[in-house]
Amino acid sequence: MEGAAVVYETMRGWRTDISSARSFAELPTEAQVYVLRIEELVGVPVRYISVGPRREQLIDRGQR
Repeated sequence: MEGAAVVYETMRGWRTDISSARSFAELPTEAQVYVLRIEELVGVPVRYISVGPRREQLIDRGQR
């Protein structure tokens, strides 16, 4: 990690309860933008998004 630089990026948050969301479209716009930015930074799609501690509180974005 020698030569690596830490880069902080500020993004808008959300206060909406997302625990009942079962699709990407049901997430607040700010949460969608956050996930898309992670994909952009790491260069791979985010398939699963956990929206709570229970097994069924999971959004599966499928193969894209």
